[in-house]
Amino acid sequence: MNSANTVQVLLGSDSIKRVYMESLQEASLDIVCLAQNYQAVLGDFFDSAYAPKLYGKIPTREILADTSANRADSISKDGSKNPVKFLPAALACESDMLLSAHKAVLISFGVSAPLAVVITDSELVNSLRNQFNNLWQQLPR
Repeated sequence: MNSANTVQVLLGSDSIKRVYMESLQEASLDIVCLAQNYQAVLGDFFDSAYAPKLYGKIPTREILADTSANRADSISKDGSKNPVKFLPAALACESDMLLSAHKAVLISFGVSAPLAVVITDSELVNSLRNQFNNLWQQLPR
């Protein structure tokens, strides 16, 4: 197997935190964040350790679950460097996706077995990027 084209499953909250911190090295990120109860797995990590290092420093495009809390939080983000769109979530979905130039990360915040799937296989990354771009274009601001 080509080591540049891999799929890895990383188990546990520490692995998820590590993957998030590694994403801060990317030039830009596309993010789908549908999780509402990630604190049950990460505690205050996202708000205290990750978000302050992400926003304002790395360009992002985010698709968030359409909730009043997410809409209120989006007001504080730079709309040109960190634009946000909202997706009506018909089903509960405790997951995130991070996309960078050559990597996709799928994160499950299932309390009993949290995990991150790190994908560097170019075909899968390109497929997920196409899906994100199509969804981004379809969603209103």
